[in-house]
Amino acid sequence: MKAAVFLSAVIGFSVASITTADEFPNMVGTWTGTSEAVVLGSPAYYPDRASEQSIPRSSSADFVLNLTHQDGRRMWGSVTSSNLSEPWIGAFWNDGKSFQAVDADGQIVGRMMDSNTMEIMYTQQVGSTLITSHVVFSRSGD
Repeated sequence: MKAAVFLSAVIGFSVASITTADEFPNMVGTWTGTSEAVVLGSPAYYPDRASEQSIPRSSSADFVLNLTHQDGRRMWGSVTSSNLSEPWIGAFWNDGKSFQAVDADGQIVGRMMDSNTMEIMYTQQVGSTLITSHVVFSRSGD
């Protein structure tokens, strides 16, 4: 009898911890932010100071993240800077705040700060080009 009660409690807690689609923030919209990056090499998003490509350097770039679709925890759209645009896809963790995403050649780990603000860390390694970047994105009032 005790085993049945214990098993029922475990199953109940497991079901209660499953996140449903309406528990994920609505991400569709236009988000803008400016990166604080360290770059090495000559990455497309950070063409400034290319003569210093053999040493790590700090750099910044303005980005627009246009998320056009969402299906529960899954979201997709594009990310654009002044000279490049590429696809962006991601998915939420069960906590409904943390997510991971990728663009054409980099990895993103992010979290929601509130319904219109997200913080991301971006990393990229392509050949000898390296980037690590922090961006706080704010949703514009579309």
